[in-house]
Amino acid sequence: MSVDAVYFDGEIARDHAVTVQRVGSNLQFQGSDTPLSTWSIAGLHPIDPPTPGQPFRITHDNKPGARLIIRDQSFIDELVAQNSHLKGGYSWRHLGQVLGWTAGGLAGLGALGYFAMTVLPQQVAGLLPQSWRDRSGTQVIRSLVGTAKRCDTEGSRNAIAAMVAALAESGTDIPSVSIEIYDMGLVNAFAVPGGRIVLTRGLLKEASEASEVTGVLAHELGHVYHLHPEAQLVRFAGLQVLASAVSGGTGGDLVTSAAGLAAILRYTRSAEREADEFARDVMVKASVDPIGLKHFFEKIMKFDGAKPSSGDKKASTLDTIGNVFSTHPGTEDRIKQILPLPAGKVPVLIMTDQQFQDLKKACG
Repeated sequence: MSVDAVYFDGEIARDHAVTVQRVGSNLQFQGSDTPLSTWSIAGLHPIDPPTPGQPFRITHDNKPGARLIIRDQSFIDELVAQNSHLKGGYSWRHLGQVLGWTAGGLAGLGALGYFAMTVLPQQVAGLLPQSWRDRSGTQVIRSLVGTAKRCDTEGSRNAIAAMVAALAESGTDIPSVSIEIYDMGLVNAFAVPGGRIVLTRGLLKEASEASEVTGVLAHELGHVYHLHPEAQLVRFAGLQVLASAVSGGTGGDLVTSAAGLAAILRYTRSAEREADEFARDVMVKASVDPIGLKHFFEKIMKFDGAKPSSGDKKASTLDTIGNVFSTHPGTEDRIKQILPLPAGKVPVLIMTDQQFQDLKKACG
């Protein structure tokens, strides 16, 4: 039986429509722009445990950055019923396999951990249990925002839902996220492990229109989609934090120090390019005008390197790290890559003027 599916190759932020079928002990899939590919069923791993009525996202040992998304429930049920290793998500055995790839030529466990965290952070990030991601994300946010209050109103929730709904019209596999606003004057937005995105009062204050905030959100969704926060945490935390996670510890001092938090938030240039590409692709497909994001970046470039006011009672660890350009390096070349919608595409109405004002006033 052949069913429709969506394939992400893990190299560019673009989905590919494919058809997939089971052939013996393998899954085979192909599409108009995807050559015939064969994944052994034994090498499959679910991104999330299978849930009735939800898409089943799987990856493979040979291409851990890729994703195959299947929505046909009968196909999913039959596949899972006949292959018990697809029922419970990743295990520490799979994490051990990834770490094992780096073991050759290294003398001890410490060297093994260092090499794995330095060379294969993205692959390791894809194997981390969701419970570990959630716990780490909670601690990162707590360390970053300090005593700043979370701003949560019915109006802001409706505005956030409108932005997510607009981007979802792209048809892209938008990751499931939790979006939070905090009463902080710094102009910033960031994603943390566990699929959580934070917007600050300062960022909302500087936005002049909904497309600006929606563009920033699309960029952060790109980081979540590619597991960049998890990869950064793995890259800089090393084996010690992973061992603490296994034992239920706090993960060491990395997420409680400004230096460690800065390391987590400052992505590599390749990661920033991936998030940019994801944002541009989603916005164009959803008819959300990317120029709003370009104007916003140009407008807040003057804040680059700015420090928090000594009179800001809501200053936090994040204030010592920097603004949106410190944590998301924004060069003129990257900004120039943001182009208008193609001819013939009419920008959608993301939200009403009242919803936008409700969003900007979320913190009072």
